[in-house]
Amino acid sequence: MNLSLAKADHPARESQWLGFTSCGRQYACDLLWVKEVLRCPAVTPVKLASSYIRGVVHLRGQILTAFDLEARLGHPVSEPRPASRCIVFKTTNDLVRLPRPPEDHELADSDPTGLLVDAIGDILPPETRVLPAPPEALSGLDTRFIAGVISSQDSLTTVLQIGNLVSMLELKKSPAV
Repeated sequence: MNLSLAKADHPARESQWLGFTSCGRQYACDLLWVKEVLRCPAVTPVKLASSYIRGVVHLRGQILTAFDLEARLGHPVSEPRPASRCIVFKTTNDLVRLPRPPEDHELADSDPTGLLVDAIGDILPPETRVLPAPPEALSGLDTRFIAGVISSQDSLTTVLQIGNLVSMLELKKSPAV
């Protein structure tokens, strides 16, 4: 991933970005959110779960909620794909212990969550510039999940707002089925 620095009006972030792909699309997330990356986890489907929750993963005695990135972003998903990686995110307890937690750390859940993706890419340096997210009318995506974009020579990488993406608050507020 050979990224050039994009020109932006705001200063570069101090944190690094983890690049990854899903369904041929390039994404990145704030590395401060990432706890670990799992190889090919066994995902157990959960009946009556939201469409963007692929299931749960047993992780060293804990149950991790596994999100399907494409479904969560509103992209059409024809059938579940075998995920080759799962990005495990830090919990609320992990994030509050950081000297400088991410801006949206209060949206983290106390239970482990993960994002199923196809492949892990590069770690992008702190000086990588992030351009503002496109308006929802132009992108067709729910922009509450998008923090911005990183421009490279031949493509754009969507930077995800992990706090909003993996927040379980909306599930806890909705009535039980």
